[in-house]
Amino acid sequence: MQHSATPRRARAAAMVAFATNGALPATLLARYAEVKDDLGLSAAVFGIVVVGFTIGAAGAFHLPGVVLRRLGMRWTTAIGTAWIALALVVAGSGVVVGSAGIFAAGLILAGFGDAVVDVAQNAQGLRVQEVYGRSVLTSMHAGWSIGAAIGGVVGTAAASAGVPLTLHLTAWGVLCVIAMAAAARLFLPEARRASTEEAEPGPLGRHAMVLLAPLALVALAGISVEDVGNNWSAVLLSTERDVPASSAGIGLSALLIAQFIGRLLGDRFIDRVGHRAALITSLAAVAGGLTSAAWSPGAWLTLVGLALAGLGCAITVPLAFARADALPGLRPHAGVTWIGWTMRIATIALSPAIGGVATVASLPIAISAVALVAVLALGLQLRPGVR
Repeated sequence: MQHSATPRRARAAAMVAFATNGALPATLLARYAEVKDDLGLSAAVFGIVVVGFTIGAAGAFHLPGVVLRRLGMRWTTAIGTAWIALALVVAGSGVVVGSAGIFAAGLILAGFGDAVVDVAQNAQGLRVQEVYGRSVLTSMHAGWSIGAAIGGVVGTAAASAGVPLTLHLTAWGVLCVIAMAAAARLFLPEARRASTEEAEPGPLGRHAMVLLAPLALVALAGISVEDVGNNWSAVLLSTERDVPASSAGIGLSALLIAQFIGRLLGDRFIDRVGHRAALITSLAAVAGGLTSAAWSPGAWLTLVGLALAGLGCAITVPLAFARADALPGLRPHAGVTWIGWTMRIATIALSPAIGGVATVASLPIAISAVALVAVLALGLQLRPGVR
């Protein structure tokens, strides 16, 4: 794949990669209500079927790193994006023929491709960040948010206009694949690492796991905020704060807007205060924001808490990826692959766990338990000797 790469072009290309990665699944998510009705599934069964995307991503395990080392960042993102687009068309075809099995299979395949592309785009983002000599990865994650928002709008518009699902997914997929293929030509080449020859060729060793575990907690603290926002913020506002159900979605909006702002401003903040101080600040904001949202007496303070948590989680995952990628003694991209895998595994169990605790105790207690993940991650970062 020919290219004419400069740091500035590569940064823009990485933003496109993140944007297309958010735009592809989001356009189908916007039509999930229609999908559920067309398949004739109950809410419980539909909830099980759609987790196929996450299962496919988690099932990739260490393969994203293997694929990335074999194909390189350019080909991995380009081919992976085409894989996701095709898999989503398969999922849409399942809806057309009324087969929940085909729909789920398409989601599983798409999730697998998403895991591969996610590692590759973060690897390119870290490569660009290395060349720049300052933090830029957080703003690239903002590109994912923009792409997801655009994909959602396109999906909503297609549904409103009565565009057939497979036609919509095919056209949008082709557009995203073309954009990604063009952007991949501008990627920076792989860096040569002196430590590669010394790295262990097999599974991660015990020492590597000890180093990666605290970073996995950092990443989990970040994605747990998104899970609370996506699945439980509206429930919290409607059941605990007496907000009408029709207006309870404002909690998710407050969180996502704050997260987007944090991603836009996060790189400057990291460069100004340093990685460790930025990480400590973000984890404290996540813990404080979730706790405040859980126990605030009124709706407005709950919204402030959700926004604070969203602002804090904006930089946790990019920082976890950056630190994992910089660990010595690992094969290229192994740290990023492992952190990404643990995040996806945790996502499968997180929401059911919150629901279980909420059923046995209460939703505020369940959200407080999630905040403890950030507290634990914060405690590990405050240990003497951690830089």
